[in-house]
Amino acid sequence: MKVLSDQLDGFLLRLLVAVVEEKSVSRAAHRLNLPQSTVSAGLTRLRAIFNDPLLVRGRNSMVPTDRMVTLYDRLRGLSEEMEALCATRSETEPTEITREFHIGAMDYVSSRFIPDIIARLLREMPHASIHIHPLPLDVDYQEDLENGVLDLVIGNSAMPAENLHLYPLFEDEIVCLVRQGHPLLRTGVTQAAYLEADHLGLIPVNANQLGVIDAYLAQVGLRRRVKVVLPYFNNVPNLLAQSDLVFTTCRRFAQAHAEGSPLQIVAAPIDFPAMRFHLLWHERTHRSVACRQMRELVAGAIGRSTASPPAGDGPSSASTP
Repeated sequence: MKVLSDQLDGFLLRLLVAVVEEKSVSRAAHRLNLPQSTVSAGLTRLRAIFNDPLLVRGRNSMVPTDRMVTLYDRLRGLSEEMEALCATRSETEPTEITREFHIGAMDYVSSRFIPDIIARLLREMPHASIHIHPLPLDVDYQEDLENGVLDLVIGNSAMPAENLHLYPLFEDEIVCLVRQGHPLLRTGVTQAAYLEADHLGLIPVNANQLGVIDAYLAQVGLRRRVKVVLPYFNNVPNLLAQSDLVFTTCRRFAQAHAEGSPLQIVAAPIDFPAMRFHLLWHERTHRSVACRQMRELVAGAIGRSTASPPAGDGPSSASTP
């Protein structure tokens, strides 16, 4: 009778990891670009090899057995090691990468940096494709990174999840954007006037956390009056031009919309820390050669667009792309 090591190969390891992470044979088949029947047959072989069901039907998805739970981390590590050891030139050369990448980004990031990222992708990874996903309120990007729905997130969360890899991209000064002729321009933008003004805010990506601006104000014992809250950046300029609302944001966004418009940038009367933008990804893609190439491409494109290197020392948990 064959021993376990004789029967288990790299293909079956990748297949098993995909089924466990996707919690579905059909989703695993889509992820691996395989027929569903092939994944089902592979799972049957794996069950025989381990003499265990490995995954059983739950209410809404497949659930790993106790033995599968104990084996998972080791099997995933083996799968990643085998993939790295067996990587061919086609897997390490950007021009030969053929996979589909999924990136989550706020609409401000999408409008400002995605064109540069796509232009670079078309030059350096001509056979790859990219899907840009918005980050609305009801999306848990941490879960999407963990489950493989997203490969990478470009964000500016004040408190990114500790279990994600983080690479700092750039920092930006916090300023205020108002319409020309705004009452604050006549009276002066003092701290008291700023806090008493009516503010325009954005729904934070993480519904359980305050946004970057309000989180800092709470930290220093202050609170502003947010009169209007929007889900996206694209309506901000028009709304500011027709109201006395104040929008507190990063300088790059303010400059992009103040030039040639009835809007004006004023210094924030509170010493806000610089807004930090970063890449976030999960351990599941950390060792993927193709995903690493994509992270480097994104970091390079944004770094060139901002005409500055990635932010200083960054958090202690910062990773290389």
